[in-house]
Amino acid sequence: MNEISKYISLKQYVPIGTPEISNFELKSEEIKIENKDEVMVLNQFISVDPYMRARMTEKKNYKEPFKIGKAMDGLAIGKVIQTNSNNFNVGDIVSSNLGWRDKYATSEKNIKKIINQDIPLSAYLGPLGMTGHTAYIGLFKIGKIKENQTVLVSSAGGSVGSTVCQIAKMMNCKVIASTGSDKKVDWLKNELNVDHAFNYKKIDNLVLYLKEVCPEGFDIYFDNVGGDFLESAIFRMKNFGKIIICGRISQMSATSAGSGLKNMAHVLVKRLTIRGFLIFDHENDSDNFQQDMTKWIIEGKIKFKETIYDGIDKAPQAFVDLLNGKNIGKMLVKI
Repeated sequence: MNEISKYISLKQYVPIGTPEISNFELKSEEIKIENKDEVMVLNQFISVDPYMRARMTEKKNYKEPFKIGKAMDGLAIGKVIQTNSNNFNVGDIVSSNLGWRDKYATSEKNIKKIINQDIPLSAYLGPLGMTGHTAYIGLFKIGKIKENQTVLVSSAGGSVGSTVCQIAKMMNCKVIASTGSDKKVDWLKNELNVDHAFNYKKIDNLVLYLKEVCPEGFDIYFDNVGGDFLESAIFRMKNFGKIIICGRISQMSATSAGSGLKNMAHVLVKRLTIRGFLIFDHENDSDNFQQDMTKWIIEGKIKFKETIYDGIDKAPQAFVDLLNGKNIGKMLVKI
């Protein structure tokens, strides 16, 4: 049976600056399943993520640019509503990379069945999804975190950062969390129990502030923002410290390239390790993550907040607001 699918497309590339709602367009098309391995899925939740900003330009990047006028894509959780597949039944919950649309028809090879364990479906896009996986791989595989270390986290009120904070606390680490609003500071302090949280927008001299709150310096800095914050953190790292480069949200929509790091001498003298990573390189390294994160969520050791917009037409607004830091925790669109 034919259905109408509504989807979001990009009207033109946005090489610099923050994207605007006018850069997006809501479109529709007729879809149906024909071949024996095809299914039709009604999305329940779709994810909008900072990395998508890089796909809104024609520049070569680690992901292909979105195609102008075509349905955008991103992670999504949905329910099978029609099937020609022997491996998927109507009602099955599946994950895919076919977000930014309310429903879709595709081959079974493009979806993965989710066996729910009494965990909210939206969690499979947050702590049990790419963002949780990013925090896990970043700390354990890239940062090689050890118990009782001191960890600095930027953009700590977001989905990745808040998960990093909680995993580090489970490792008995001292956690210093930076975020961009007092509301997020309260959440980090009072619910996630970080050792110290602050609103970086209220700090005049970040280097001196970091020295004041943590005189001994940091073993690990989990960097989600780049820019001036990264430079400030380098000044306050311990010898042989590790800096995990996960994101650069402060520079995503910059109108100029900005200056480079001016304190590389500290990287040398302190013998720092600075390493970037992409979670897409670790997609086949998720078994331990899935087991551990599922256990932590069920036990209440990992808490998560979500900022949810209703309706596929609200996806562009959700994305723009994400880039402007208006989310607490994971940014989602509910279909």
